[in-house]
Amino acid sequence: MSVARSQVISVLSPPLPPEIVTNLLKEYLDIKQNLAFRKFRPGELNGGRFAECVLRLIQHLDNPPYTPFGTSLGNSDGIIRRVENNTALHESVRIFIPRLARILLDVRNRRDVAHVGGDVSPNSPDALLIAHCADWILTEILRLYYNCPIDTARKIAESINETAVPIIADVDGFVRVQNTKLDFRSRALAILYSKNPSKVRDTALVKWTRYSNPSAFRKDILQKLDAEALIHYENGLCSLLPKGIMYVEKNIPMELLA
Repeated sequence: MSVARSQVISVLSPPLPPEIVTNLLKEYLDIKQNLAFRKFRPGELNGGRFAECVLRLIQHLDNPPYTPFGTSLGNSDGIIRRVENNTALHESVRIFIPRLARILLDVRNRRDVAHVGGDVSPNSPDALLIAHCADWILTEILRLYYNCPIDTARKIAESINETAVPIIADVDGFVRVQNTKLDFRSRALAILYSKNPSKVRDTALVKWTRYSNPSAFRKDILQKLDAEALIHYENGLCSLLPKGIMYVEKNIPMELLA
């Protein structure tokens, strides 16, 4: 989402409680970031937390007060069933949003998020489902409760539904960095981030970044990254260190907006 979180909060609260909107936006952005970084399981957990924020919003709109944060929601199905009978509320609030929240909770609680299994992992498609459900819910909340000029609301809605493309693409084993504006140092870090926790050979990084001078790449890029403790470089193998993970997540956008 290219619009600042603070702007979204300001156009929704009031009329909605600032505490709910703030927590809702935090979990939403974590869902999107984890999807872009291919951290599927954390994103699925955020989906459940996002749903819990949604259900607190439903409580507020249906029969306040809402359950305080830090206190268990209790029977989420009871919240969903009760709001369906409140015909004073918009149909999206009564039916569609609560049922989608139920799906997000079920993905967290009933799929492959917290358990070890022998089947093909569903985490990637599950993470996509969660992101799209969260997009729809947040857009619908904005559509119903925005407190700003209509043009501003439209801009925010468009930003919520932007198509994000990961900057790393794998073409038959050849890794491409699709953001061509990145320098070679950032390209190497982005590749290592996408491969983490696996190690990557320096020869592969030279080839994938398309650096013309392998010796200079090792000396000017990899050895300097190692000296900064962003990567560990030994015997031709590179791996991203925790400090490097933090650096990438703070400084290198791992997605493109289409």
